[in-house]
Amino acid sequence: MATIKQINANRKNALLSRGPTSKLGKLNSSKNSLKHGLTAKQLVIGENLKEFEKYRDRMIDALKPEGILEEQVVFKIIDVGFRLRRIGGIEAGIYNQEILHHEADEYKNKIAEKIEFKEEEELVQSSDKSINLKGLAFCRDSKYGSAILKLNTIEDKLMNKYYRLLDILKMMQEAR
Repeated sequence: MATIKQINANRKNALLSRGPTSKLGKLNSSKNSLKHGLTAKQLVIGENLKEFEKYRDRMIDALKPEGILEEQVVFKIIDVGFRLRRIGGIEAGIYNQEILHHEADEYKNKIAEKIEFKEEEELVQSSDKSINLKGLAFCRDSKYGSAILKLNTIEDKLMNKYYRLLDILKMMQEAR
């Protein structure tokens, strides 16, 4: 905690500040309250802070909030929007985990090698192994935990929230 002497020194120094003088400086300064509303605390390990900041700044520029109430709605839109952007990666991660689990099951390969077919036409295979593995991953997920279903439910709720917030912001902006 600051001492009384430090507080008084800070107040004295603050009186000397004249703020930004150029148009660019004033524009950048006007966004300070918006930039400080969302920080790296909301990022997940491995996410890129610069990518988040770029997304946040582009959203602020696109939505053009005025006043604290509109800023709050825009902060929430940014939060929900960034969470929505995670969905694809999470879904890929679910499939990847299921595929890796499948590949780790050596007994399945041993059994497959023992199956004999008299003619090649008896064995119908997709030429794309990735499609087969994704299908397998989906089936395993459905049987064991339905993570994809849960993820899709969360995505639907986030989408509804996102568009409700956009509607709220639009009404606020039309009212001014």
